[in-house]
Amino acid sequence: MKSIFLPLNFSASPFFYLRASAFICGSRSLSSCFLNLKRVLFASVYLALTSYAAPRVHCDAPKYDFGTVIGEDKITHEFMLMNNGDEPLVISKIKNCCGVASTITPMEILPGSNAICKAIFTTRNRYGKQNKQILIASNDRKNPYFELKMVGTLLRPVEFSPRLIRLGTLLPDADCCQTITATNLLERTVTLQLVESTIKGIRAEVIESTDRNWSIELKFIPPLMPGKINGQIQLHFSSGTVSVPIIGVVKPIIQVVPEQIQFSSRATNASQRLVMLRSSDGRPFDIFSIQLGTGKGSFESEKLSDDCWQLKLSVVPDSLFSTSSVQIKTSC
Repeated sequence: MKSIFLPLNFSASPFFYLRASAFICGSRSLSSCFLNLKRVLFASVYLALTSYAAPRVHCDAPKYDFGTVIGEDKITHEFMLMNNGDEPLVISKIKNCCGVASTITPMEILPGSNAICKAIFTTRNRYGKQNKQILIASNDRKNPYFELKMVGTLLRPVEFSPRLIRLGTLLPDADCCQTITATNLLERTVTLQLVESTIKGIRAEVIESTDRNWSIELKFIPPLMPGKINGQIQLHFSSGTVSVPIIGVVKPIIQVVPEQIQFSSRATNASQRLVMLRSSDGRPFDIFSIQLGTGKGSFESEKLSDDCWQLKLSVVPDSLFSTSSVQIKTSC
């Protein structure tokens, strides 16, 4: 006796399917065929269920917008993490963005349970738009690095303008026309306690002061030393200190070309060199004296124009020292 079975479609889960094809039981008994089919179906259901089991990290609000904050030292927020899977979710590592510190309790979340991620963003000396990330590494294979965010805008308690003062190129006797304005953004009263300059030859004075606004004027104390200017004006308020960077270059009134004269130490006879002197802003000047500090030599000066002179040097090189220099006194 032969029995014929039609194809069966069996769905063990949404992801795994089993098709029992038509087959003919020969000499086997009907009960034996059903027993084999039952074993196959049981194995397929077990496979489907065990393959589906996995942890799933989830957060209803992974992005926290703290809005606009003025004068706060830190911002604290708690994210709620959930395990929507059916296996324990194990947090292996937390990677914080600069300025953020966070902890998660507990580090192992059972299925259907939750944990708290407490994040603290230290805002001191941070201003403008902020976008801070927290990466959470776990055993969630579909999302091994889960991202949380803290975004918003930080404002200084006292805003000031300009943020950077560029003086450009100055002469030692230059005048200054730079002003710094400051505004109190806090609701409480703020006082300006002290104004300081870290740059020699530049000072700052308060020329206007109200309950919420200040004007500070820069003043030069001539002559300024030639070279780079790199410092700041510090405004010490009761709410904290504000620093305004200042950069620039001070060049001499009289430009000397070349600035350094080289001679061969082997030369025993007098060597001649030409030096040009020109005023930086075209102002006329005169040469009063020329003097060689150490060594033997002579000098001749020729006025080419009101703002330009030519100097002829005749020096015996082996009479010079490594510190030898020529001193030129002018009317500027």
